[in-house]
Amino acid sequence: MIHSLQTFVICPNVIIVRDQKILLLRRVEKASFFAGYWHVPTGKIEGNESPKQTIVREVFEEIGLRTNPFLETVVATKIPHFKNPELTWKDISLFFVVQEFEGEPFNKEPHLHDAMEWFDINHLPDPIIPVVKFGIEQYMKGKAYGEFGYGDMP
Repeated sequence: MIHSLQTFVICPNVIIVRDQKILLLRRVEKASFFAGYWHVPTGKIEGNESPKQTIVREVFEEIGLRTNPFLETVVATKIPHFKNPELTWKDISLFFVVQEFEGEPFNKEPHLHDAMEWFDINHLPDPIIPVVKFGIEQYMKGKAYGEFGYGDMP
């Protein structure tokens, strides 16, 4: 039997909670990935950063907050690739949580996000990126792990 390495992208995300509300950003209409959809702050790992360091940096870059996030939920994702549906996109989405922070959030990247709002955590807006919604739901259920997109794909 020949084994091949599975490649997963690590996608750090952060759920920022205050008074039973969650802070979401909406992607601009010109975005190449889920244009017009709501999502949580997220970003790509740079250099030798850990996922937690990435979240600390991205939250400050995107909305100006100083945070100390903690890892709450991990979601394994397998969905059609957003640029080529013939391919499969696989990632491990890490959902960190922030309940205390320094500063007041503001949109520091209006070229990437055209809105920022606090939403009741039990009434999320539509449209929202599906895996983000799933990650938030896993967090709300107290689940440390979930799988998204594996039930209906080969």
